[in-house]
Amino acid sequence: MPTDPELDHLRALDRAMAWSALAAGIAWPVVLVARSAPYRSLSGSVLAASSFPLFVALIVVGYVAARLGGGSLHRRAGAGAMVAAALLGLYLGWNAIVRAGLLDPTGLGAAAPRDAPVLLVLVACLASLAAGAGWPAISRRWSTAITARAARAATPAAIVVALVASVVARNSPVAALTASLAAAVAVVLGITGCAPVRTSGGRHAPMNNVIGAAVGLACCTPGVLQLVARQQPERFAVVDGATRLSGPLVPTMMWVAVVAACIGILAVNTIALASRQLGRLVVRPMSTRLFAPSVLALGLLLRVAALLTVNDARRDAGDPFFYHATANLLAHGRGFIEPVTWVASGGDIASALHGPAFPAVLSFWSRLGGTGYFDQQMASIVLGLPQIAAAIMLGHLLLGRRAAVLAGLLVVVYPNIWLTDGTLFVEGLMAGFTTLATWCAYRWRDTPRRRWIIALGLLIGLAALTRGEALLLVPLLLVPLVATARRLGRRERLRQALLGIAACLAALAPWMIYNTPRFEVFVPLSTNSNEVLFYANCDEVYSGQLIGFWSFACQTRHRELYGEPPGDQAQKAVYWRQQGLDYAADHWERLPKVIAARIGRQWEVFRPSQTVDLAFVELRPRAWVQAGQYMYYALMALAAVGTWTLRRRRRASWLLWVQAVAVTLTAAYAYGTLRFRAPFEPILCVLAAAGLVGVHDLWRSRGRAGDVAAVTAATTSPGSSPEPAA
Repeated sequence: MPTDPELDHLRALDRAMAWSALAAGIAWPVVLVARSAPYRSLSGSVLAASSFPLFVALIVVGYVAARLGGGSLHRRAGAGAMVAAALLGLYLGWNAIVRAGLLDPTGLGAAAPRDAPVLLVLVACLASLAAGAGWPAISRRWSTAITARAARAATPAAIVVALVASVVARNSPVAALTASLAAAVAVVLGITGCAPVRTSGGRHAPMNNVIGAAVGLACCTPGVLQLVARQQPERFAVVDGATRLSGPLVPTMMWVAVVAACIGILAVNTIALASRQLGRLVVRPMSTRLFAPSVLALGLLLRVAALLTVNDARRDAGDPFFYHATANLLAHGRGFIEPVTWVASGGDIASALHGPAFPAVLSFWSRLGGTGYFDQQMASIVLGLPQIAAAIMLGHLLLGRRAAVLAGLLVVVYPNIWLTDGTLFVEGLMAGFTTLATWCAYRWRDTPRRRWIIALGLLIGLAALTRGEALLLVPLLLVPLVATARRLGRRERLRQALLGIAACLAALAPWMIYNTPRFEVFVPLSTNSNEVLFYANCDEVYSGQLIGFWSFACQTRHRELYGEPPGDQAQKAVYWRQQGLDYAADHWERLPKVIAARIGRQWEVFRPSQTVDLAFVELRPRAWVQAGQYMYYALMALAAVGTWTLRRRRRASWLLWVQAVAVTLTAAYAYGTLRFRAPFEPILCVLAAAGLVGVHDLWRSRGRAGDVAAVTAATTSPGSSPEPAA
């Protein structure tokens, strides 16, 4: 057996090999896009003409087969077959979705140089699997520090040799493929010599995710590229049977890599959870470090699938257009200006219609070239993933691993959440901030350190820069949280409350200062919060079918009668706010009924069928809004049980329900709609997960009580005698 220093050395090499495989796998989506583009850089041309992608695929597949298969021949062969079958199934599935021709049933010809014999490619991959599966048991004896050093040196050397040989033999596909194959087999043999070394404590769990991403990237097929490219009709074309992409390639390459990596993570972790042999390698197969990336990958893939199928309505107007155009204007250095006026006439008019956080983050993808709707919708999906991670963290903090798993899965499948993600609405990003703020509040309650209260204030500020009503969390969450901390003295509580408020103001200050010279009226967050008062206070929404909702027709009719109000955007917003307040004051006797209708709509207890019928306003698919409504009622019932479970565990539940109070106040101020409930939706999933945990614990406790009662009855029945103590 290797000594402890040698084991540490080999474990470090194991991690290094996994991260190297991930880094190498990233090259393959680059090659796919480079082959499909009408123009290529010199490096892209060399990679596209060489067999380096196949070399990467061989390394990754051989490494996975060796690492997951154990020491014996049949176990390694079985693991290799499982990996190969999973990848082949993924390839066939993706090609079935995009309806691509299956000219190469194995999916491996795409990794070869142009015009390379498919048979040679297949033989090369089988050779790599054989190298991973057939390395004899003597590799255990060779798993020493000397072998590890040799393998570490052989890997970069083999990569250099493969690249040089590919460039030299770029006009000979067979020669380039053979050179890459030789280098790949050498690296696979080096890796398999170190693979049998195992660690304890579940250290392999994170590496499964790294290897999964590498597998997905290295085995990405042209079907994934076509699936992504076809969503950009302005850049996509098929010429002579080959895909052609014009414009920047980085965004397309990024989305291909993200989708492929998520597929690989799911595939490898599914195999890890299903295989008995892999259960020995992963000591805690349901540890947070294993399932959390899998849940995030599943969430992203589900949202991408929805964007390509049921959630694919065009969103080139309203709020989505504002965020889309503003992000592109920021990327071109135009600042926050009115996008409609800019598109119509090129006018440069200052605008603060919505908060700056969402378009500012979207502009990152615009700077990379992702200026189309699809690129930014994919970016909004990525920006919605933090709410899944925050729900997992919050569930784990409150009730442990079971609640974390359930909370994450509920956020993934809940239609009211994934329908918002990918639609260029801001609520997904805001929900991520507010859920993380709730997690920080619980961390501060457990350990009242100043860093947690500062983080809470910063997150509230960032959420307010996304949607202004998040500021309600300062009086509803931050201040009561500190005020009820009896463990701290009065001065320390005051000091920490001021720190949290100061952190919130620090996040808001740059935007406030930026707006001060641009408008005649002070704009703390956005002008839309003022203007919405007019939509929600007019004849159409104070009675009739739309009571408690909003109506844009009111403003249109007012403009036709009285014209456009004077001043800049902030002054106009103040005018519309005053008109709405005046209408509410003139109809104060109907206001209580209207507010009750707004709150009822918000919680889907007043005319819930209209919530489904009005889904077209936000371009949501009606059938899935109906499904989300049914699931919402079920989650609310479980949330009541979850509140009881938290009270039994002596965990404060009011920190979670504060979000519901904030949502209710927002509806009472404005109107009732599904989007305003977005900050509470991840919290609702956490509460429902707590309810499921409580129901399961109650069922188990009753079962154990029944067993104890049966044993007691048997031991106290006539003719029975207790066993003597051992």
